[in-house]
Amino acid sequence: MIQHSGITKPGLQPDDVAMLTTVLEGWCQENSCVIASPAAEHVARELVSWFECGIRDKHKLAGLMRHVHLDPEDLLITSDAPLCATAHENAGRAERHDG
Repeated sequence: MIQHSGITKPGLQPDDVAMLTTVLEGWCQENSCVIASPAAEHVARELVSWFECGIRDKHKLAGLMRHVHLDPEDLLITSDAPLCATAHENAGRAERHDG
């Protein structure tokens, strides 16, 4: 059990971690991104958050991940963890689509 701010939630089970990893790896492949990149880490946090909120279907999670807004300025960039090749492009497309 993990307790944060007075809320107790069960830890992820090995099968849950395996499924979430598979979904994240699929996103990384679609976006030409390494799993250790800041963009992938951001998406992984969102993925776990959705899972903890009750979205457990891998297809629904994969669909949600396609709509994650990546703001390159908010991502921690290090020399050994490159951004996804399309992170800047996706952010630009989202801005043009919204505005």
